[in-house]
Amino acid sequence: MKAAEGFPSGLCAQHRAIEALLRQLDGVRTRGGTSDEEDLRLLAALRRLLLPHLAAEEEHLYPLARRYLPVGRALADAAGCTHASIRRLLDRADDCRLSVTGRRRATAVLLLVLRTHLRGEEEQLFPALRARARPDELRRCERRLREPRLREPRAGPPGATGPAGPAGPAGPAVRGLPPGAGAITALRDRLTGHDSSGQRSP
Repeated sequence: MKAAEGFPSGLCAQHRAIEALLRQLDGVRTRGGTSDEEDLRLLAALRRLLLPHLAAEEEHLYPLARRYLPVGRALADAAGCTHASIRRLLDRADDCRLSVTGRRRATAVLLLVLRTHLRGEEEQLFPALRARARPDELRRCERRLREPRLREPRAGPPGATGPAGPAGPAGPAVRGLPPGAGAITALRDRLTGHDSSGQRSP
């Protein structure tokens, strides 16, 4: 079962790199100030790392979950909605048409959603796949995840949905999903000024 021991090592390494950027964004927010030049630089770096990462998960990781996990279909569908929310939040966080305060509010929600999503994958999804998927399938998935992507997903205009489709309202709790998903959706909507249907809240 050597294939299962470190699966998926490539994604876990990318998670560490994403978390390092999130800590740097935390530092910018802690220092405060009115200039967001460093914010935008870090968000650009996060976009370059994050968009191919999400696309690779959608192409290789979540199809494996659909095949091998009892709730894999629901898990993959929920992850697609979360990925779409992350893409939209990233668009808002670096949308120069918004005020510095508005962008930083979107950044705060982005960091919360991302951290919860990464933690849910590492604490629940990855161990479940290591326990249930065939070793040769894990090896194949690991190889595909490590292949360089020839083309990064193109970011749409601010507020556009990502390749995973629009993120709808949070569904029922699913085993294997990060805890508190409904609370995250509510907090995201409150801070960004949108409800789950995409309408602006009063």
